[in-house]
Amino acid sequence: MSSFGQQFIDFFRSLITWLPGLVMGVVLHEYAHGLAAYRCGDPTARTYGRLTLNPLKHIDIFGSIILPLLLILLNSGVIFGYAKPVPINPSYFKNYRKGIRYTSLAGPLTNIIVAFAVGLIYGLFFYLIIKMTDGIMDNQGPGFVFFDLLNQLFRNTIYINVFLAIFNFLPIPPLDGSKILASFLPDNAMHGFLSFGRYGFIFIFIFLFLGGRVFWSIISPVFNIIYKACTWWQYLIG
Repeated sequence: MSSFGQQFIDFFRSLITWLPGLVMGVVLHEYAHGLAAYRCGDPTARTYGRLTLNPLKHIDIFGSIILPLLLILLNSGVIFGYAKPVPINPSYFKNYRKGIRYTSLAGPLTNIIVAFAVGLIYGLFFYLIIKMTDGIMDNQGPGFVFFDLLNQLFRNTIYINVFLAIFNFLPIPPLDGSKILASFLPDNAMHGFLSFGRYGFIFIFIFLFLGGRVFWSIISPVFNIIYKACTWWQYLIG
């Protein structure tokens, strides 16, 4: 097989094992924000038709499609993306601080719940495969190829949701962690801190591209703990 053919196969494999988990993660993340805001008194997301699980309502052309594809093409070690932020109007909140806090918490917490849920399904799938094949599978046959793709799909879905949760918990405006932190600050400090949100993504991208290794060294211990917790059943199977 030519090198181009192998590169195409590798790209297609990455595409089908990374994108489903990423799309599910960012869509559920934004839906959770909208639902939490609605429960806190803000109907904006529902009014604009964003309180839905329809991916087409949340997909951002650059953040959900172009950016992940570029990272896959560049063979990046981390696949990242985002959806269109759900519109939220805090002035509707019954309790301003609690509204901001719970709405911001909802997104990354949903990603953690998704990671654990996928981990449980992954464990059941793995257990059934072992039972059906008596622990033996031809590593050259189509059955193995299909199993290997599903195995990677499960792992990548857990990976991307844990990553999204930890990343969004960072207290850097406009990430969710900054709003959670701001909800505990005095009024002037809270509004001043949140005002940096308009410039936040510039600093975030600079930091990720120039200090990616430093960033990963900071979050990797927490990431590893949560990822292992999502796949705890592997240690029972051995």
